[in-house]
Parts: sequence; C-alpha cells; structure tokens
Amino acid sequence: MRITSTMMVNDLIRNLNTNTRRLDECQRQLFTGRKINSPSDDPSGLVKALRLRTALNENEQYLANINEANSFMETTDGALNNINEILQRVRELAVKAGTGSNSEEVMQAISAEMEQLKEQLQLVANSTYGSKFIFAGSNVTQAPCEGEAWKGNAQLLETEIGIGVKVALNLDMTGFFGNPGGVDASGDPDGGVFAMINDLITSINASDFEGISGMLDNVDAKIDDLLGKRAVVGARVNRMELQQNRLEEAEISLTSLLAGVEDVEFEEAVMNLRMQENVYSASLAAGARIIQPTLVDFLK
Repeated sequence: MRITSTMMVNDLIRNLNTNTRRLDECQRQLFTGRKINSPSDDPSGLVKALRLRTALNENEQYLANINEANSFMETTDGALNNINEILQRVRELAVKAGTGSNSEEVMQAISAEMEQLKEQLQLVANSTYGSKFIFAGSNVTQAPCEGEAWKGNAQLLETEIGIGVKVALNLDMTGFFGNPGGVDASGDPDGGVFAMINDLITSINASDFEGISGMLDNVDAKIDDLLGKRAVVGARVNRMELQQNRLEEAEISLTSLLAGVEDVEFEEAVMNLRMQENVYSASLAAGARIIQPTLVDFLK
C-alpha cells in the first residue's frame, strides 16, 4: 500500500487529537480531584459510585430521622417528668388530707391546690414538639386535652431508622389521661388521671378521710404507669443511640469506598499529567518533522 503525504498528515492529526484528549483528561482529574468526570471515563466505576452515593444518602436520611426522633422523645421525657412531679405532689396532699387532723381551712387549701395541679396537668398534657402535640397519638395537629375531655388516640407515630426498621416516637396515653371505657387496677371504672384527681377533690371537700386514703392506691398506680412509660422512652433512646453509632460508622466506611472509586491520588495525577505533557510535546515535535519537508526541500 502506498503511503501518501495526506495519509501521514491525517494520522498525525488523529494522533494529536488522541494525545490532546488524554492530556485534557489528566488536567481535569487534577483540577477536579475526581477520576470520574463523565460516564465515559469509567462506566463500571460510575455505577459503583452511584450505588455508594445512594447508600450514603439513605444513611444520612436515617441519621436525620434518628436526630428528629431523639428530640421528640427528649421533649416527651421532659413532659413525663413534669407529670410525675405533679402526681407526687398530689400524693403528698392526699396523704396530708387523709390524716383527719387538719382544720377546715387547711382542707380547703389542699383542695384549691389540687385544682391548680389538675389545671397544670391539663397544660402539660398538651405539650408540643414544634407544632406537634406529643401525646395526641396520630392526630398531632389537634390538642388532645380539651378541659378534662381527652381527644387523643392510641395510634403510634413511627420513623424509619434502617432498611425495614421502624421505631415508635410517641406513647399511647389514652389509658393514662382518659379511658372512659376502661377500669382501674381494682376493677372500678377508670376515667383517667383527671377523673382520679376530681374524685380526690370531692373526697377532700367532703372530709371523707377513708375515701381519700383508699384512693392512694390509684395514685400509686398512675405513678407506676408513668414510670413504665418513661422506661419505654429511655429504652427507645438507647436503641436510637446504638443505631446512630452504627450508621455513623457505616457513613465513614461508605465515604472511604466512594473516595476510592471517585477521587484521584494527587501524586499519581501529577505524574500522569507530566507524562501526557511529554507525550504531547513529543508528538508535536514528530509532527513538525513529518510535515516540514516540501518539494523545494527535495530539489535542493
């Protein structure tokens, strides 16, 4: 096959374009710090990088869910602690009123304080996290406590903290605050903690010392119920912390794997750039020699 000058020039141009493209790739990798700047750079590596980024995004979302859940449950635990303080004070007043040694004025003062404690309990029952009522069940936009009527439901709010793993954020407080169809530990009708305090106030106003003393078991049952709910919240928070630690470790691992796929080694990138610059300069020099001779040069 006869090699013409045109063929040599075309080969030169094609080779120069190839070397220019390789030089550009090395420059882009060095400037961006990434080995994959377009799908054609490494198709299989791009697929792996996309999978790792998807896993990282999911991991970050789970961590965000855990942070939100922890804040929600911290607010819940704070409200439960306030309720516990109220019930402890109710019990102290009930014990004092049940002694039978108080004057009428003292009994009236105890009754008045009981009323104030009940109103404070109603206020705590409507505690919120942001704009959400924490004890309302699934209907978080409506205040669950309207006077002494309980409007909350028993449905739980759940958040996902892992693939197929969900944890409840709230508590079922229907039996504690108001359970018109339920019964207490002794089998008597149980209208919730508000009804219990009302019964205490009625007994105090009537100086029914036997009735007051008999209701201490109900108060203790409510306190025990409350402590059990706080234990549930504490157990959930502990689980969240364990899952958070696991996800943070996974995030470090995924980030390292992604860096191995996408990021360039700086020293290697500089070496490759220098090599491609030398190749490009050599190809230019060789090309100058190829296209330099003319008919005049041969006639000399």
